Amino acid sequence: MGVAAVLAAALCTSLSGLLVRLADHADGWQILFWRSAFCIATLMVYLLWRHGKRVGDRYLSIGRTGLLCSLTLGSSFITFIFAMTTTTVANVAFTVGMAPVFAALMGWLFLREAVALRTVGFIGLSLGGIALMFSDGVATGGLAGNVLALATCLLYSGTIVLLRGGRRVDMIPAVTIAAFWSAMVAAALAPNGLALNAHDLAIVGVMGIVQLAFQYIFFAAGVRHMPAAQAALLGRATVVLTPFWAFLGVGETPSALTLAGGGLVLAAVLGQGLSALWSGRVRTA
Repeated sequence: MGVAAVLAAALCTSLSGLLVRLADHADGWQILFWRSAFCIATLMVYLLWRHGKRVGDRYLSIGRTGLLCSLTLGSSFITFIFAMTTTTVANVAFTVGMAPVFAALMGWLFLREAVALRTVGFIGLSLGGIALMFSDGVATGGLAGNVLALATCLLYSGTIVLLRGGRRVDMIPAVTIAAFWSAMVAAALAPNGLALNAHDLAIVGVMGIVQLAFQYIFFAAGVRHMPAAQAALLGRATVVLTPFWAFLGVGETPSALTLAGGGLVLAAVLGQGLSALWSGRVRTA
């Protein structure tokens, strides 16, 4: 049950790049607004189904940590969409995939968590991968998108650290708040209005319902039945699947530098995930 749910979450997440590419005329602000709106509607239905009249208590229970998570997560929604529209899907997937590795570094900086020497090596490996992808961005004009992808990675890493440093937070209400405030930013800043044609609205609707809302529903369900380290490792499937769907669906082929950098990043995130899983098994043996 747990493994299937977490893998389903990874599958939902991995559709992001393909869906952005399938939108014909929608700009980044329009995608952001409607993706968030469909996500909010889906999660509210889910929360009402799960908690009924107690749904308000679920929002109150997230506390300050949950609100801070909503801020970092909502900010990552914004940078993620604009990264996807200004650089390759592979660059975004590989860069954002480093979040668990960077979270280890942030945990050391802000929570004084011990960092193993092997984790330092994984961080160095990730930075080498970033350097290769950034050099590709300079050559192809996609540097701004790479910077936005890195910002997304750092914001999501910050969310992970907040969740580790605070008490247990129900992520579903927090995601709903994150989607709400990112939608408000999009509504305020959209230069072309928010109207979409039927095709783009359908595509963005799938993004909000399946790619965003369902990923958190599945992941929240999955982590209740398996160790966190195992869930995090299974979630890394998105690093490979996201560019794969973009290649299969719209023929977007990563450059040699992106593949080389992505290979280093993939080695780092898998190494870090396997290391965390192994450490957890040793402690419980």
